[in-house]
Amino acid sequence: MNRKYKIIGLPVLALLAVLFTLIASRRNVDSAGNGELLTAVVQRGDLKVAIQTVGVVDAAKSHMISSDIRGNKGKIIYLVSDGSWVEKGEALVRLDPSPFETEVHHLQGKVKSLEAAAQAAKQLVSWEKNQVNQNIAAKEYELKVARLDIARLVKGEGPLQLSQYEEEMRKAKAEYERYSSFYNELKKLEKDGFDNPAELVRAKENAGTYREKYDAARRRFESYRDYVLPSMEEAAKAKVENSMLQLAQSKKAAVFKIANAVADAHQAEAKLETVQRFLELARTELENTVIRAPQSGIAILYEAFRDGQKRKPREGDTVLMNQPILYLPDITSLIVRTRVREVDLHKVETGQKAAVLIDAYPSIRFKAEVQFVGALATGAGAGNKTGKYFQVVLGVSGRDMRLRPGMTARVIIQAEPTVNALLLPVQAIFQDNSGRPFCYVVSTFNRIEKVPLELGRENEMRVEVVSGVQQGDRVRLIAPD
Repeated sequence: MNRKYKIIGLPVLALLAVLFTLIASRRNVDSAGNGELLTAVVQRGDLKVAIQTVGVVDAAKSHMISSDIRGNKGKIIYLVSDGSWVEKGEALVRLDPSPFETEVHHLQGKVKSLEAAAQAAKQLVSWEKNQVNQNIAAKEYELKVARLDIARLVKGEGPLQLSQYEEEMRKAKAEYERYSSFYNELKKLEKDGFDNPAELVRAKENAGTYREKYDAARRRFESYRDYVLPSMEEAAKAKVENSMLQLAQSKKAAVFKIANAVADAHQAEAKLETVQRFLELARTELENTVIRAPQSGIAILYEAFRDGQKRKPREGDTVLMNQPILYLPDITSLIVRTRVREVDLHKVETGQKAAVLIDAYPSIRFKAEVQFVGALATGAGAGNKTGKYFQVVLGVSGRDMRLRPGMTARVIIQAEPTVNALLLPVQAIFQDNSGRPFCYVVSTFNRIEKVPLELGRENEMRVEVVSGVQQGDRVRLIAPD
């Protein structure tokens, strides 16, 4: 039995050995043949990030030219050619000056007439003022006398009389207290056995007499202090107030007498000032019939809806106040307006260098710098309803007369490079259902492990790995079956 099993076991062992050899050789063939195409090795290196987008060249500053004439009285009789170069101070637009010249002549005659009327009204006011000055001076003298009377009462006679009454009261009180004390001493002696009835009666009578004198002096002092003196002060104050009232009435009467003259003078001056302002405005509008260039540049006619159609202005058109006619872009300082995708926003910062390529000059790269990054997202338009973009403005370095506003520009923004970072090809990055990134790491014996990743910056070819893998790890470029 044992020999039989040994004989049977040998073929089985041999078969297993053959199978193991075939499997190992298959794995070695796959590793040696297609392994380099299916995997990549995590390596360190520098990552250069560039964002490419398309924008439009524009002027950093632009002067909009419009009419300053009120209403619709501006009619174009001359207009500079669209796209022509103009020098500073050159006439860009001429409006019909005839209605403004007529208005200036009319207002000049009206101003002269009103100047004469205003001068006569001023002389009448001066005469009325001289007539009332004497009456006001007399009333002011009466008020001065009344104020002196109340000052004499409050600071002189009143306090003096009050102090006299107070002194009398003080003396009466001292006499009363002296006799009252003597009477109390006799009362104590009577209790001790020294009885003197006659002296006691006399002392009592004297104390009562001086008590009455003290009460009378006190009442006289309090009456003068609380009633007499205040009433005298009130009477003096009333006299002052009456004098003030008479003075005020005199002034009011005096003002009333010249009020009509002053009103006429003010009315004449107001009419004169109004007409003068109208004249100045008419002269200004006459000057504004010629609109000149505030700076040198290219004159571009402004396209807008006119007479039911969108077109540029032309001679014979009527323009409204502040209605744009043309604009002068300052081509000495140009910018590029463009947009970047939301996913690339973190790569763009102000101050980053960029290159601008113009289709008209494909062999020239113009230097630029990021000046502004928008804070609000905008939709991508009809082509991509789900994407969002942020506005970016770049300033073009230097001055190149070949650049013109409106040119299409291809922009390449150079982001800050990442130095000595762990890098993976973008094909090695996968995402789970929650959007978290991971990769497939090929370990010893060709075992495949799903490893979550924390990623950093990226470009079109490679991605920075912050954590998850190490240098030298081998990862798959396609998902395993």
